[in-house]
Amino acid sequence: MLCACAPDDTDAFDTGIAPGAVIIDVRTPEEFTSGHYPGAINIPYDRIVEGLSARSIPRDTALVLYCRSGNRSGKALVTLKAAGFSQLQNAGDLKTLLAVHHQIMSTPTDEGT
Repeated sequence: MLCACAPDDTDAFDTGIAPGAVIIDVRTPEEFTSGHYPGAINIPYDRIVEGLSARSIPRDTALVLYCRSGNRSGKALVTLKAAGFSQLQNAGDLKTLLAVHHQIMSTPTDEGT
């Protein structure tokens, strides 16, 4: 799923998430289900390359990674760089990401799943 940012959305640009970026929660599926950034997809950090390949996400796609503390997203970033992905951002932890972007955490109920 792509970030729902319009190309002329200056708030998205000013806060550091590029329009059209894929936002990836690298936590476990259980953590993701308990709440996540709106529009994020879940690919655990230890399966990040395989997960992106399975979704046919090109290596030049802008990717924003986050987790609970920033540790796993940092590991995922290193792995993705080594695999040839070029537009990577470690957004750190979920709480800060939500606060910086003035978002409310999504849950499966919020998204109709």
